[in-house]
Amino acid sequence: MNISTMPITDLKVEEPFSTLFPVGEDTLEGIRLDMESNGYDDAFPIIVWEEKGIVVDGHTRYTAALAVGLETVPVLIRNFENEDDAILYAFHLQRNRRNLADEDIVRCLQLLDSIDEARGDDGEKRTKKEMVKERANELGTSESKVDKARKVMEHADDSIREAVESGEKSINQAFNEMQEMRRESGELKGRTTSSLACGARYNKTLGKLIEELTRIRDEGWEQISMEKALLDVETLKNIVEG
Repeated sequence: MNISTMPITDLKVEEPFSTLFPVGEDTLEGIRLDMESNGYDDAFPIIVWEEKGIVVDGHTRYTAALAVGLETVPVLIRNFENEDDAILYAFHLQRNRRNLADEDIVRCLQLLDSIDEARGDDGEKRTKKEMVKERANELGTSESKVDKARKVMEHADDSIREAVESGEKSINQAFNEMQEMRRESGELKGRTTSSLACGARYNKTLGKLIEELTRIRDEGWEQISMEKALLDVETLKNIVEG
C-alpha cells in the first residue's frame, strides 16, 4: 500500500459514508486512549477518495485523531468511478471486519438494494430465492433473516422499522410483531402461533391504554367516578386471572 500523510483539516466527512456504520462510543473511546498513549498506528490508514478528499473508511480513527489533537494522519488514497463504487468498497471493508448487528443488516440491505436499483439491476434474470441467497452471502447472514428484514421494511409501520434501525428490536422480533398486526387487520389469514407475537400485542395494547388514561388524568377525572374506575380495574384483574 502506498500510504502517505495528510493534514487532518483537509479531510472531508460526508454522508452516506459517515453514517454507513455509526461510530460506537466504546470503540471510539478505546481507540482514542490508545492513540493518546501510542500515537496513530500507520497500519490502519484512513481511506480517502482521491478526487473528492472524502473519508470513505476510517471514521472512528478520524474522530479519535481529532479528539487527541493530531494535525496529520496516515491515509491511503484511492480512486473510485462514482459514489456507488466507493460505498460498496467501504461496505466490504466493514463487512470483513465485523459481524453485522441486525440494525446494520437492515441499513446495508437498503443501501445495497438501492445501488442495484440505480444501476438497473432489477433481478429479472434471477429468482427471488437466488436474490435473497446472494444478498445473504454479501451480508454474512441467513437467507431467512434477509427475507424477514425485507418484509419488515416493506410492510411494517414506522415505529417498528425505527425500532429495528435503532437496535431496540431484533429483525425477528419486528417481523413477528408486524405479522401479528397484519393478521389483526385482516391482511394476513391464519391464527397466531407465536408467543412473542402475543407478547408484542399485549405490550402495544397496554401502552395505548396507559397513554390514554394519562391523557384523561391530565385533563381531569371530574366526569368519571372513583367507584366506576375501581370497578373497571377489578374487571381487568378478573380478565388477567382468567
